[in-house]
Amino acid sequence: MKTYKVLSIAVALGLLVSCGDRLNVTNPNKFTVEDINENIFASGDESKIKLALEGMANTMPVQMMVYNTQLTKGYGNRWSADATHHLAHDMLIGDIVSGPDATHPGVFQNWYSVASDFPYYRYNADVTGNYANYISACIKIANAIKVMQNISEESIEKASGAGQAMLKDYRARCLVVYAYGYMQLMEIYTDLSDPTSETAKGWPIYDTYAYNSPVAPASVKDTWDVIITSLQTAVKYFQESVGYTIGSTETDLYDIDLGVAQFLLARAALDCKRWDIAVTAASDVVAKYPDFIKEANWGMSNTKLASVALINANHAFQDSFNSDENAFFNFAVNPEALFGWEASEAVGANVTRKSAIPYVLENPLLNGNMETTWQIDADLYDKIPANDFRKDRIASADVVYPYYTVNTAGSDTTFHAGIVVPKYTNLKFAATESRDKASSHDNATYLTDFPFYRSSAAYLMLAEAYAQQGNTSGAKTALDKLLAARTKSGQTAMTSSGTLDEVKLQWRIEFWAEGDWSFLNAKRWGDIANYRKGSNHWTKGVTPVLIWEIPEEEKFGNPNW
Repeated sequence: MKTYKVLSIAVALGLLVSCGDRLNVTNPNKFTVEDINENIFASGDESKIKLALEGMANTMPVQMMVYNTQLTKGYGNRWSADATHHLAHDMLIGDIVSGPDATHPGVFQNWYSVASDFPYYRYNADVTGNYANYISACIKIANAIKVMQNISEESIEKASGAGQAMLKDYRARCLVVYAYGYMQLMEIYTDLSDPTSETAKGWPIYDTYAYNSPVAPASVKDTWDVIITSLQTAVKYFQESVGYTIGSTETDLYDIDLGVAQFLLARAALDCKRWDIAVTAASDVVAKYPDFIKEANWGMSNTKLASVALINANHAFQDSFNSDENAFFNFAVNPEALFGWEASEAVGANVTRKSAIPYVLENPLLNGNMETTWQIDADLYDKIPANDFRKDRIASADVVYPYYTVNTAGSDTTFHAGIVVPKYTNLKFAATESRDKASSHDNATYLTDFPFYRSSAAYLMLAEAYAQQGNTSGAKTALDKLLAARTKSGQTAMTSSGTLDEVKLQWRIEFWAEGDWSFLNAKRWGDIANYRKGSNHWTKGVTPVLIWEIPEEEKFGNPNW
């Protein structure tokens, strides 16, 4: 990996360039590290320090889910977003059936079918899937270093009071992004079965944004050490500064805080089998986020689907179910949201906002697109108990569903032939209309809150870490809390025995099509043979390659590989 200093420090600091007189530096058009430390950070002027830090590090949340045309080598579309690639990874595993059948295979057909002529894992293939993961991680690491090298440990030690707390807060944000970038590389390109290897190659470790000489890859163990240490330091700094910034608006949730740092620390610790660290980090998250999504807000039930699909005399749905009611579209009814953002775009338009709405959110109930009909593996469906309300959020039979379009003036409603929403279509993301469209029935845009991290994952990480330690009682306690929250109203609360197999099953049910958990978990557990067993798969594919090849751009730039 190469990181380059292509611009002066003044440009790297972005907003600071236009604030030179307010920051009282020697040369407002060229900031040096000395200027920043001596004239700003050591000044004791809290307003000046805050202005400088915001100018440098307020873009850190953007790095958590990169949307950048570099991912697609210059072509701006939804494949330029991390979220789309996360879903593609999960398609490889087989818990998701892409499209209703081979005639309508969906936009992820190559990933789902694991086509022999689609070498997604090859470094030299003309497939942006591999390259996108690599460059996304490099973007995270480079942008974090760019800021972090100006918020040094030394500058923190020299500061005091509120100024020092702000420095800790902003360095912690950078450390989280830095560690996340390296974790992304390790999760895709290395073998997770032996994270303690001191001979297998991890990744080159950089800490300076400059014309760096290529650095030899650190060992797998040493790379994980850097990731874990960076996240532990971020946790410490957040504990000493802002802590958790909990809320239900984008302002609250589009922010890197203690919860995000603990969440990623738990995930990294699971990856490298440091179970005690995972237990501590995940325990802190669940203690701070004890509430769960309510049954009424978990997607759309089968009974609701039947009534929504009926049209009244005014050519409108008789019973509207909108995004506002669904926790996967609305932070206000999602107490589990740790990190996320609001996204909006016009139907069919190229993405222009800070993030792309994942394809999975474009359900066929909104626009009648059979190519975005996602089914759950039938074998996995059969494993869900009848008293689990998540099972009722999966179509139990084929449904003929009408859809319509409305012009921008809100009139001339055009109805189209109904499509078949097949049995096993997961209704977790179902909503008939975009948020705030109940009165106009104008589906010309998508508007949704997107919860990128949910606290339920911390319960599962905690249960998994306990189970891996052989602490069945601890695993059962953590898992039972989640299961009780997913039990149908009026039914006896579900419980578990706390075995690792039960933890794995709940991962698959709870986080179906969210993030890249299915891909990562299958790789971490090494049991890919347990997937793709459902009768509704229109292709069985082949066993996916889960350790991808290092992209040629990395190897060409670094002869140490």
